[in-house]
Amino acid sequence: MQSRYPLLKRWTADEHERLKALAEAGRRPDEIAAELNRSEAAVRVRAWQHGIALRGVTQKRGK
Repeated sequence: MQSRYPLLKRWTADEHERLKALAEAGRRPDEIAAELNRSEAAVRVRAWQHGIALRGVTQKRGK
């Protein structure tokens, strides 16, 4: 059976642990995303789903 969302990249246990470690070290979501080769949105969603606190908002608002 094909995935409903074929373009989604599954999180490995190692990536999840790295996300937790980087968040605990105080790294920003955009830095974590770059290190894990994922979008910032993917990092934010994964953190939210698993109750991982992330450092402040990094998205810039347009004028």
